[in-house]
Amino acid sequence: PYCFDGYYIDKDFEDKSLKSGGWTTQKIVGTLDWTLGTHGGNYAQMSNYDGGNSKSETWFISPVLDVADAENLSFSFDNACNYNGDDITVWVSTNYDGVSNPNSVGTWTQLSATLSSGNWEWVNSGTIDLSAYCSHTTYVAFKYTGSDSDGKTWEIDNIVVKKQ
Repeated sequence: PYCFDGYYIDKDFEDKSLKSGGWTTQKIVGTLDWTLGTHGGNYAQMSNYDGGNSKSETWFISPVLDVADAENLSFSFDNACNYNGDDITVWVSTNYDGVSNPNSVGTWTQLSATLSSGNWEWVNSGTIDLSAYCSHTTYVAFKYTGSDSDGKTWEIDNIVVKKQ
């Protein structure tokens, strides 16, 4: 995607599409996948509960961002969760191929973000500096994991990558 008024990504899910704009998912473990949540608004949602917990690893990956000429690039998103289990993790890559298992293709760096403490409380991730990852092939991603015995439900909204 190209930069429009300083924004490379401005994903709020109000178009009622999880994958519009080139977003993809990768199911690595299990059969459950990210879905569009609609309770009180539109957002991306992932849970490993479907009548019981099942082991899951699923990624929600941005389209390729050509941000090679960007300076002072930032990333932020809103998030909420509930139940017990692992937190989502947030990642960036400058050499992913856009289609393969992200565990085996590309080098991914985990980013630090403010995450919800639960009870469906929405919080903002804070401004995450992506200036060190400006390339022709930059991706950001959310990685969800859950076990056979527990798993949080995560909701993601208002994903923004922009020039600061």
